[in-house]
Amino acid sequence: MTDKTSEKVELKVVLESQDSTSKYILVALVLVLCGLLFAIIAGGGADSLLSSNDDQNIGNCGDGIDNDNGGKADRDDPDCYSNPTTLDGYDASRTEANRDNDL
Repeated sequence: MTDKTSEKVELKVVLESQDSTSKYILVALVLVLCGLLFAIIAGGGADSLLSSNDDQNIGNCGDGIDNDNGGKADRDDPDCYSNPTTLDGYDASRTEANRDNDL
């Protein structure tokens, strides 16, 4: 062993209170989140976030499903044509709505 005096390591922990800017940031964040929640609720709920307003103009004549439950889907359904009696002018953006004409 040596004759040196033992060296000590000193560790200081300083706790400081948060400054006021972080409190303002927290309050602002809460207000923004509350505003977003209000906008989602007022705009029709979470489902409205997944579909854009452009989707409202798109019909269901191109989805391969008999949406009016009339027995015919899409190209076979008269609702999907501009002239349903002669089946002229197929348009996938039209909507199957009349189940009575799917004879």
